[in-house]
Amino acid sequence: MASTSSVKLIVYALDILCTLLALVLISFGLYVVVSYNLNEIGQLSAYSYVGLGVAALLIVLWGYLSAWRENVCCTVTFIIFLCLVIIAQFAIVYMLVTHDKWMASNLANALEATWEEELNSPGAMSLYQNWFHCCGRGSPQDYIVNERLPPDTCFRNHDKSKPENLIHTGCRVEFENYWLHLNNVFNILALVLIGFELLLSVISCRLCNSIRNDARRSYF
Repeated sequence: MASTSSVKLIVYALDILCTLLALVLISFGLYVVVSYNLNEIGQLSAYSYVGLGVAALLIVLWGYLSAWRENVCCTVTFIIFLCLVIIAQFAIVYMLVTHDKWMASNLANALEATWEEELNSPGAMSLYQNWFHCCGRGSPQDYIVNERLPPDTCFRNHDKSKPENLIHTGCRVEFENYWLHLNNVFNILALVLIGFELLLSVISCRLCNSIRNDARRSYF
């Protein structure tokens, strides 16, 4: 029985780790959806992280209950479904990793609406320009072709007195790089989650055998 209890503690610990990672992925996906005006591809990317997290939460809850009840049938069923979830999650992460630049480009499309707003209401781009130290959509030339001078936020330290302070990098490329880096971070977290789930499946097999052995001993 002591062996079974020890294995159960490991299962519970892995359940907690998977739950925390799943909540991080869900929070990130929902934050992106709520905070930015995304196109369909951008939404698909954000909801992919939500889907990864929700699938993990549901299967981990099942695994926790299986371990708590020490039910062999329930544990075996959990392991089978966990393996199916891992395969589906890996397919999603593979898509996110191999199409990371495409996903980042579509997520960065949220900036387009801000640029259109900037043309009608000067100052809308200030947040991006201060945040990424950039200027205009593609370059300061975007302001000039629209018969406007680059604003203070297009200059280093907002100092317009020196022409060399003008920032020549556009915000679109900086925003894409931001999403590319952010996606890479959360793709790694998703892979770590899958790794913990694989370990959980192995430990659950060990738990299943331990429960069976305890059941056999009880007959003697």
